[in-house]
Amino acid sequence: MLIYLIWDTSGSMAESGKLWIARSVARAVEQYLRLGYGRADLKLIAWGDEARHVEWVAEDDFPLELLTAAGSSSAKALTALLGNQPGGKVLLLTDGFWSYPDAKELKRWKQSLPRDTVRIIKIGVDANPHLKGADVFKAEDLFLALHGWIERGSQ
Repeated sequence: MLIYLIWDTSGSMAESGKLWIARSVARAVEQYLRLGYGRADLKLIAWGDEARHVEWVAEDDFPLELLTAAGSSSAKALTALLGNQPGGKVLLLTDGFWSYPDAKELKRWKQSLPRDTVRIIKIGVDANPHLKGADVFKAEDLFLALHGWIERGSQ
């Protein structure tokens, strides 16, 4: 199993310590897997105006480049990188503040994927209140989001 850990680097993530909250969530996911609570390989993706893979070895410090945020999050960039069959699960760390066209594109993309492929972790107390659903979790509910999800695979 492969998990794409999508890291929102848009400007709104620079506010209220969201990047540090997301860092803690990313570390918790890595530890969850390393300690054997789930079996999956982790791929870190920086997502802003562009979407790109970021090299990260769990034993290393967290990539400092991800602790800077600016611009917006382009749904087209993310969907172009992952495509309609990403070959794994997608865990999106975000505050959910996207433009209307990007929100529509993300919804369309998510609906084209196998059921239960994407889980969203809302970052920050001021995360978008319109971001809701069975696949949306607060950062403090990360382990609830992960429990059983990885093991079920894509359906």
